[in-house]
Amino acid sequence: MTPLLDAFPRRPFVLKPGRGSAGGWLAAVGGTLLFGAFIAMLAIDIGPAIRDDFSVRDRAQQAPAARVSEGRCRSRLFLFQSCDLTIAWRDKDGTRTRKMSYMFVEPHMGSWTAVPMMDPARPGLVTTDLGLDRLWNRVGTAAGGLVLALLLIGGLFLAAWKGQAKGGQAKALAGRSLVAVPVQFRGWGNGPSWLVADEQGQVFEWPVRKSDKPLVLDEARGLVLALRDPAGGPAFPLDEKLRFVTLTPEERARIEAARWTAGPGAR
Repeated sequence: MTPLLDAFPRRPFVLKPGRGSAGGWLAAVGGTLLFGAFIAMLAIDIGPAIRDDFSVRDRAQQAPAARVSEGRCRSRLFLFQSCDLTIAWRDKDGTRTRKMSYMFVEPHMGSWTAVPMMDPARPGLVTTDLGLDRLWNRVGTAAGGLVLALLLIGGLFLAAWKGQAKGGQAKALAGRSLVAVPVQFRGWGNGPSWLVADEQGQVFEWPVRKSDKPLVLDEARGLVLALRDPAGGPAFPLDEKLRFVTLTPEERARIEAARWTAGPGAR
């Protein structure tokens, strides 16, 4: 282990976290667009149908003049169901249609049937027994979907903000004279990220990519190599390809030679 640690010069380095903040912000924006479209679908398609069904559920009767002209249900993960239906009927103003979308949580036990229903006092609000029978289920599913989408958007922005903060922390370290030290690898965090702990047990988290691997010093003891200010503070772990730090060709060659003499755990 010592030859590899000694191979690193004691000087300021340019440090590059494994996963930059730009990618995190792009993921946050992309996630906002994706989950924002889901929220818009809830507001435009799902919410109004739930509102209308609440207004007619107490007086709804079978509508013999109406029929389901189109209908399709999809099952996801056995429990999450979504149905799109088109109801057609004729009244004094001619032929009319209404499209409805349902989302509910229920085990998929086969096909569903839908019978058109309506409130005689409000003939324009034609619905189905499929939606009325699962009205509170639909409310809970829509509310759960909304909360989940907002949490995911918030999580993506939080991860991007953390990535940017870690990038600033790496830049602050880069202005100091750093030394190579062993730290304990504590596993993977969210994002993804690496968790490492110094000799005093203080844990540091750094964003990385899923394909990144730490530079192992002692596999049996779970030690990996990091750069750190001799006075203390955050320990910045390095990857096995030394992509996280800028080295001269001579320094890189000296470090690679030391890795081969340090034993199998450092390769």
